[in-house]
Amino acid sequence: MPNKLCALLIDHDGTLVNSEPAQFEIWQNILAEYQIDYTFEDFIPRIGIPGNITAEYLVELYKLPIAADKLAIVKEQQTDLYLQNKAFPLMQGILEIIHWAKAQGLKLAVVSGAERASVLRSLQHHNLSELIDCVVAGGDTEKNKPDPMPYLTALQRLNLTAEQAVALEDSAGGIQSAVGAGLCCLAIKHTFTSVTKLQQATEIFESHADILARLKLSCAQVN
Repeated sequence: MPNKLCALLIDHDGTLVNSEPAQFEIWQNILAEYQIDYTFEDFIPRIGIPGNITAEYLVELYKLPIAADKLAIVKEQQTDLYLQNKAFPLMQGILEIIHWAKAQGLKLAVVSGAERASVLRSLQHHNLSELIDCVVAGGDTEKNKPDPMPYLTALQRLNLTAEQAVALEDSAGGIQSAVGAGLCCLAIKHTFTSVTKLQQATEIFESHADILARLKLSCAQVN
């Protein structure tokens, strides 16, 4: 943990919002059009991977008669339709982390492989837009997670070094991105996620409440 914590960099899908079930449903419906029986077990390894990369993977795996970039556009359109009248629910305990961080004077960023429109809709719907200092979403950088570039970009925009911030993640690709950027990474474990997938993280937690307790303890020790 940093000696002087200045910022939290928070992943979107599965860390800020509980979007994984809906993301799976969207992909499942798209692939059903090609007579593909896509299961949640098939989806799990794709969690935390940007949509355009998943589209390339699915086109190759199932030999789909559609270009990967076009499939990625279909996914983005279907996600937009899903979100027109609702938003992904917040993860339990994340609001408490955000409010604690702002009370401490920390900067907040959302660093995600998800489409920017999806991230911004989540922030707007849950009245978080004014609390977030920076958003780096899918397509904002030349390379996406698991490459470190999204987190490095967020640090640059916040004018901070990796030693001043902590990343909150829930997937192997996201953790690899954060650790590759030199960040301390606190990972949340989901019921469907194997701990072995999270082993690159600095620490692994069962809940957001546990992460908040760790952050509070770290700050108390420094002060």
